[in-house]
Amino acid sequence: MNKPTSLHRLFILSILLLTLCLAPGYTVTAAPELQDEAVYIVQSGDTLSSIALQFGLTSTELQNANPMSDPNALAIGQRLVIPGLEGVSGLITSEVLPFGASLSGLSRQYQVGADDLMRLNKITSPSETIAGVDFMVVVDEIEDPFTPVASVSTGVSTLEGAIRLGTSPWVLTQQNRLNSTWETVPGEILYGKTTDTPSYQTDFSSISISPLPLLQGETVEIAIDSNPGATFSGSFGDESLSFFSDDGSTYYSFLGIHAQADPGAYTMAITAAKPDGTETSFEQLVLLADVDFGSEYVYVTDGLSETDIAEEDAIITSALDGRTSERYWSGTFTYPVDEPCFGSLFGLDRTYNDGALYYYHTGVDFPVCASNLNVYAPAAGRIILADELYVKGNAIIIDHGWGVYSVFAHLSQFNVQVDDIVQPGDIIGLIGDTGRSAGPHLHFEINIGNTPVNPLTWLSEAFP
Repeated sequence: MNKPTSLHRLFILSILLLTLCLAPGYTVTAAPELQDEAVYIVQSGDTLSSIALQFGLTSTELQNANPMSDPNALAIGQRLVIPGLEGVSGLITSEVLPFGASLSGLSRQYQVGADDLMRLNKITSPSETIAGVDFMVVVDEIEDPFTPVASVSTGVSTLEGAIRLGTSPWVLTQQNRLNSTWETVPGEILYGKTTDTPSYQTDFSSISISPLPLLQGETVEIAIDSNPGATFSGSFGDESLSFFSDDGSTYYSFLGIHAQADPGAYTMAITAAKPDGTETSFEQLVLLADVDFGSEYVYVTDGLSETDIAEEDAIITSALDGRTSERYWSGTFTYPVDEPCFGSLFGLDRTYNDGALYYYHTGVDFPVCASNLNVYAPAAGRIILADELYVKGNAIIIDHGWGVYSVFAHLSQFNVQVDDIVQPGDIIGLIGDTGRSAGPHLHFEINIGNTPVNPLTWLSEAFP
C-alpha cells in the first residue's frame, strides 16, 4: 500500500475543515474590525442637543451617526460616534489644563495632531490653551498617553538626547511629530513611552497651581520644584509674584484673588534665574472663574464717613504692604474662637444704610457662641498692628510670613502689643463691639498682601 503524500494529507485536511464548517450549528464569524472613529461617552446631565452643540453639530447629524430608537433616552456611559472628525480616532475626554500645558505638548502626549485638537476645542491659535479650562483630548483605549521623557538642552542634539534615553532619534522624532531631528528648541519637552520616572531636568521641572481654574476670593498656591541655585519671580496680570522656599528646592508663592475681580483669562508669567545670570521665562493665560457669594444689607447707627474709611484703609494697606521672607506658620490655621458659629460669611456683597455705601464683606464674622470672649492666634506669627481704627475698632494684625496676614476687628481689649511673637492658641484679645459694628462679634480676615481672601479655606486646608 502506498504511503499518503503531503498533497494527499492537505486534500484530506481541507475536506475535514469544509465538513466542519458546513455542519449544522457551526457558524463562521468574521473578526470585528477596529473602529477608526472618535467616540464620546455620555455623562450625567448630557442630552443629544447639548452633546451636538459641544461638537458643533446638529442633533440630526449626531442621531444619523448613531441610530437610536429614542434620542431622548440617552444612558450614562453610552458610546456615541462623533461625525465630522475625520482623521481623529479614540475616546474623547476632557482634562483641566495645568499651567505649562501647550498645544504642541498635548499633541505629543496624546498622539493627536495639533490641528485636530484645535478643531476639537474650537480654538484658532495655540495661545488659546488657557490653564484652568476644560480641554478636550482624544485618548487611545488600549495604549497609555506618552509621558515627558526629555528636555531639550542648549548644545545637546536630538541624537545625543535619544542615546541618553536608550532609544532611536528617529523614533523620538516620530513620537514628537517633528519633521526632522533638528526641529527642536532649548527647553522644549519631548514625549515618549517609558515606565521609568522621567529623568529630564529643567528650571521648571515641576510647576503646580491650585486651584485651577482660579476662583474669586480664593488663595492661589504656586509651587515650583527646581534645581538648586535657581531663584524665581513672576507676575499675574499687573500684580507681582514673590517666591519663598524653606529648603532651597521647592519655591512657593501665594496669590490672593480679589472677590470682585473680573472673570476671564489673565496672563501669568514666571521667570527662573540661574546662578550664572541666565534666565528662562514662561507665560500662559490662566482662567479666573466667578463665584456667587450672595448679598446682604447692613445698617450702622452712627453712619459712615468715607474720609475716615479712606484713612483707615491707608493704615491697613501700609501694614500689609510687604512680604516677610520667614514663614512662621505650619499646617492648617485653627479657629480664632471657641465653639465657632457663623454670622456674615466672606464675599457677601454689602449695601450699607440703604445704599449709602456699597462694598463686600472681607472676612468671616463670629458672634458670641461660647462661654468666653477669648480670641486666639490661629497660627504662629508676629504682631504688626494693635490699634483702634474707625471701622474695625480695636484691631490686631498678625504677620505669618510669606505675605500671609490675619486680621481681627471689633475687639474689646488687647492682650498683645506690636512685635510680640505669638503661637497658635495664644489669647490675643477679647470679642467686643468697638468701631462700626452691629453687635458683639469677631470680624476675622486672612489677607494675602493687601487682598482679603476666604478665611474658611485657611481653616480647612494646609498651606503649603
